[in-house]
Amino acid sequence: MVRWILLAVLVVALTATATIVVQSVSLEPSIGNGPEFPASPGQKGPFPKAVVDGDLIYKFGSKALHSKFERDWTIKNEGEGDLILTLEAPPCSCTVAGFMDANRRVSGSKTVPPKGETVVHLTWETLANGHYHKPATLITNDPERPKITFAAEGEVSPAVMIYPPPENQAISISEISSDEEAHKVTFAVYSLDKPDLKITELATSLPEYITAEQKDLPEAMCKELKTKAGRQVTVTIKRGMTLGTFLQELVVKTDHPKEAELRLTLTGKVVGPISMVPAKLRLSGIPSQTGGKVDLILLVQNHRETKFEVKQKPEKFKVEIAPGDKTSKPGKYRLIVTVPPGLPTGTVDDEIILETDHPYAKEVKIPIYGFIRDAG
Repeated sequence: MVRWILLAVLVVALTATATIVVQSVSLEPSIGNGPEFPASPGQKGPFPKAVVDGDLIYKFGSKALHSKFERDWTIKNEGEGDLILTLEAPPCSCTVAGFMDANRRVSGSKTVPPKGETVVHLTWETLANGHYHKPATLITNDPERPKITFAAEGEVSPAVMIYPPPENQAISISEISSDEEAHKVTFAVYSLDKPDLKITELATSLPEYITAEQKDLPEAMCKELKTKAGRQVTVTIKRGMTLGTFLQELVVKTDHPKEAELRLTLTGKVVGPISMVPAKLRLSGIPSQTGGKVDLILLVQNHRETKFEVKQKPEKFKVEIAPGDKTSKPGKYRLIVTVPPGLPTGTVDDEIILETDHPYAKEVKIPIYGFIRDAG
């Protein structure tokens, strides 16, 4: 009997509790179809609305290296609350942004009242060649548009361009035969942002043998390079240069304000009636205490007898020219280099220059490289 009394009391208690819970829920107001989430601090209405005129990306097409340019965007507040704008630090120092006032003064933050507007001013500088995309971001208190990112996008190229493009500012001329009256190499010089580019001066480091001249770039080449105009430069290398490799300079002066001068390296090799076997003299670790000898063979075409005199050699080295051998035909000679004992250890990177009586090879240049070592 007691068990049934306790069970009845428990049922009554649970029923009373359920009634309280239902009554508590029914007292809360109903909004929409879901629960209410309170707005975060600083985001209670009325809210601003940021509106920007035009595309956020400024596509400038093509610009020269080290060009500075700018653009303005107008930002309107079409909401009912103040629009607070703050500039985020740009990811690159080549981009500078700010808000412009009526006196064209720039600041890093701005509050725009309802129905008001402001101007964000951006400037850029092209510091590297290739594709360019540099952004600047605004932080806003517009809950629907917390960030606005502006950018400049396009292609950056050297102010003055050369085609075919030189590698590391070097124009390779390859091999030139000494029996050629003249060897010519031609290339284009042009500017995408200054089609009326003028070359004001052309000069070489060896004017008695290497000259340069210019003329208008042919129309077909202009179309190929997608430029309105340009200059065609022709470098002429005359007969008489020293046999062997050469490294000379061509200076191109222009009227472009961003690149008034280009310094190009002319590199190649003059080959002719006198050849060397091997083409270079190598010192393979000659001991400093004892010194040593190295040699190579000089071969003259058509077995022509030729006189040689040493014009230049490494200091303290001894250089001799001897017949190749008694059984060989004329035109074969042996160049012998003696390294005396007692020279300091270290690398050797020099050249030997021989003067000859050959009409097409007045000089022969022979590179010599290697090292002198300690005997230990």
